[in-house]
Amino acid sequence: MLVANLQRVCELQKAYSSENTLPMQERGVLIRSALAQDLRDELSSLAPAFGDLANELSVEGSDGIGRKTEAPWVRIYCPSMSPSAREGFYIVIHFAADGSAVFLTVGCGSTVWTGGDLKAISDEELTRRTAWARSVVINKWQSLEPFIDKIELGAKAPLPKTFEKATALARRFPASSITIEDF
Repeated sequence: MLVANLQRVCELQKAYSSENTLPMQERGVLIRSALAQDLRDELSSLAPAFGDLANELSVEGSDGIGRKTEAPWVRIYCPSMSPSAREGFYIVIHFAADGSAVFLTVGCGSTVWTGGDLKAISDEELTRRTAWARSVVINKWQSLEPFIDKIELGAKAPLPKTFEKATALARRFPASSITIEDF
């Protein structure tokens, strides 16, 4: 179901609206429930990669608070290391705004709450954080392969652009050819 649900979200991206239309309602259920459950069902297969943290892993998805976002996401995270999507690093699945691709990434929080408003973290700080994360991977594995793609969500709104800047590692999967083996 994981691949079918990823592809269905991509199809629904083509009907994007900031309003809670029927396609956006379906997309929301897929992001917050179906895909999140698909990933929970896969956590045991990911356990060896996470060692002692494997038992702490959790999954959540968001398609916008209030109005719908152009760039919904689902993340796998460790609550002690990333208590919210605004803090720490985590694995995150992003969807291109036009539905053409799914990105499997490692990213960090890109915004902070300040005075009751959501504010973007500076480009300089996001560059520092993502460079640090890439250096950790290179030091351990001597390569970023296969996570060498550039994330380009193609969204018009400012928030998804911060997601791109907060991405340390990315692998792009064309929506039409996602396979469970590759993903």
